[in-house]
Amino acid sequence: MGQVIARLMGGLGNQMFQYAAGHALATRLGVPLLLDRTFLDERGAHITWTPREFALDVLRVPIRFATVEQVREARRELDDSAYRRWKRLLPLLFRAACFVERGRTFDPRFEGLNAPIYLDGYWQSERYFRAHATEIRERLFLPSPEPSPVNAELMRRMGNCVSASMHVRRGDYVSLPEASGFHGICSVDYYTDNAHWLVEQGVEHIFVFSDDPEWVQAHIPLPCPATHVTHNQGTESHWDLFLMTHCRHNIIANSSFSWWGAWLGDPAGRIVVAPAQWFAGDTRPNDILPPTWIAR
Repeated sequence: MGQVIARLMGGLGNQMFQYAAGHALATRLGVPLLLDRTFLDERGAHITWTPREFALDVLRVPIRFATVEQVREARRELDDSAYRRWKRLLPLLFRAACFVERGRTFDPRFEGLNAPIYLDGYWQSERYFRAHATEIRERLFLPSPEPSPVNAELMRRMGNCVSASMHVRRGDYVSLPEASGFHGICSVDYYTDNAHWLVEQGVEHIFVFSDDPEWVQAHIPLPCPATHVTHNQGTESHWDLFLMTHCRHNIIANSSFSWWGAWLGDPAGRIVVAPAQWFAGDTRPNDILPPTWIAR
């Protein structure tokens, strides 16, 4: 029967993309989805990037890990030079067992894959899992357990006004040269200009989320009442993502974390403002922004 094995890399937002793509493919093929966490567990070897751990256990998703042996066998054409050489010489004897992401746009070959298959990529496009959007929003990507009283009260407040979330990503985007050079950071003008624009659209209150809240409060003035959400720290930080979903509108960073905070919310009537340039110095096309979102 085979299976789909999805390699996990990055933080919670990236792992959600990888799970969603793997789930969509495994569901279409009627086979199990297994997760490869070896990159996360061997993160000491990747010291130029932010260390990450397995994060999907904050969601209500079925989790089944591939064994070391299953991963080794699935990745042979990527990791075993002799195997690759024989595959080049005798291609008809070796079926493709690995599907590696080539770029940042949706790859239509994904829709023709068969099991067993190993997925190696970030899959940052809703086109990989759009057919399963309702299931992902309403069943799979729900937080576990229930919200704390503080978060429940914030959700109530968000629903009782025309609210917008604003996510300001700094952290490793500022402190690590590799991350800064790859991602870049959104400017103060990006946030202030779009906050003013959303107020013109009727937003009454902005809920601000950041991994550097003191900097945000000192540098980003806002044109309407605002609440800076700072209490979800450490193992509770994923609650910021789910609070964003309860806001009516969103201003997101070039961050998969706030991408999901916007995408998981009710799409009806939602305005999502996103950075027009997602990666620093990179003008190549990508599919990360759904067509209904506004790039500014």
